[in-house]
Amino acid sequence: MNILKEKIHNIIVENGPISIASFMEISLSDKKYGYYRKKMPLGSKGDFVTSPDISQIFGEIIGIWILDIWIKLKEPNNFQIVDLGGGRGTLLKDINRVLKNKIKNFIFIDINEELIKLQKKALNGATHFEKINDIPKKPTIFIGNEFLDTFPVHQFIKKNNYWKEVCVNSDNKELFFSFETTKLSKKLISSNFANLKEDSIIEINFKVREIINNISNFIKKNSGAAIFFDYGYLDGHGDSFQGIKDNKPINPLSDPGFVDLTSHVNFKDIKLQAKKNNINFYGPNTQSLFLEEMGAIQRLRILERNAKDHQRKDLRIGLNRLMSDKEMGNLFKVIALSSKNFPSLEGFTCGTTTNKE
Repeated sequence: MNILKEKIHNIIVENGPISIASFMEISLSDKKYGYYRKKMPLGSKGDFVTSPDISQIFGEIIGIWILDIWIKLKEPNNFQIVDLGGGRGTLLKDINRVLKNKIKNFIFIDINEELIKLQKKALNGATHFEKINDIPKKPTIFIGNEFLDTFPVHQFIKKNNYWKEVCVNSDNKELFFSFETTKLSKKLISSNFANLKEDSIIEINFKVREIINNISNFIKKNSGAAIFFDYGYLDGHGDSFQGIKDNKPINPLSDPGFVDLTSHVNFKDIKLQAKKNNINFYGPNTQSLFLEEMGAIQRLRILERNAKDHQRKDLRIGLNRLMSDKEMGNLFKVIALSSKNFPSLEGFTCGTTTNKE
C-alpha cells in the first residue's frame, strides 16, 4: 500500500468516511506525498498534456487578447499578468513573445516544486506565489488553463427523495465509495432538485466558488479581468469525478498521490457567483470559437510562411487538436470575468452576458 493511501485509511478509521473533496485535497495537495507537490504531471512522461504544450499558437492568441486590453487601457505601466497553475511556464513564455516586453510583470501561482523550477527557466524575472491574496495589488489579468477542474468537489446523490453525500470509505485498507448523511447533505433542500430522478448526482465545488470570489474581489478593488479554459457544462448534472494516469482514465481511488484527480467545471455556478459579486461575465464560448475569433487560423498562416515542411505539419496538427470538434475544440470552453467599467473583452461575440446590461 502506498503511504498516502494508508494515511487516508487511518483518517477514515479514526473519523469515519470522508468527502470526495477531502479525498481530493489530501491526494493532490498533501505537503509530502500529494500529487501536485511532488510529481511532474505534464508532458509525455506525465499524466496529461495541456494546450500550451500542444501549440504555441494557443499562448500567442492569449497574448493578442491581453495586448488588446492593454491598448484599450492606454498602455498602463502598473499592469501584471498572473498564470494560475503555470505548468512548465510555456504559456507565459508564448504570451511574452507576443507582448515583446510591453508588459513586464509576470506572476506564477503554483505549489509544484518541479514545475516552479521550469517556470523560472522559461520566464526569467517572473515571481512566484502560492495564493492570490499574496500578489501585488495592481491592475491584473488572471489566466487559468485547466485550473478550475483541479479543485476538490463535493458530490451528492438522491436516495428516497433525500440527499446523501458521496464519500470515500475504507474496508480492509481498500478504498470505496459510500453514501452518507452529512452536514452538507442535510442543507440540500429536496425541493430545489425535485425534478431530478432517484440516484441523480449533483456536484458542488465550494473551492471554485471561493477562488472566483477572491478573483472577483481582487479585480473589483484593483481593476482587471480573468480568463479560464476548461472542460465543463453550463446546464446539467451527473458524476464527473475522474482519475487520470499516463494519459488514461483510471479508478480515482486506486493510487492516491500518483493519480491526477479532476471534475468538470460548472460554468453556470461561476456565472451566478459573478452576478453576486457584481462583475462582468463572458461566455462560455467553445475553445474553437474563441481561437477562431481571435485569429488563430491567420496566425497559423503567418507561421507557415517561414516554416519548413515538417514544421508546417506540426503547426497544423497542433492547432487542429485545439480547435477540432473531435479533439479539444468543443470539449473545452472559455469564460472570462472583468471588473465594471473595464474595456470590452474580445473573443466572446457568442454567448456574452455581462452585468453592464
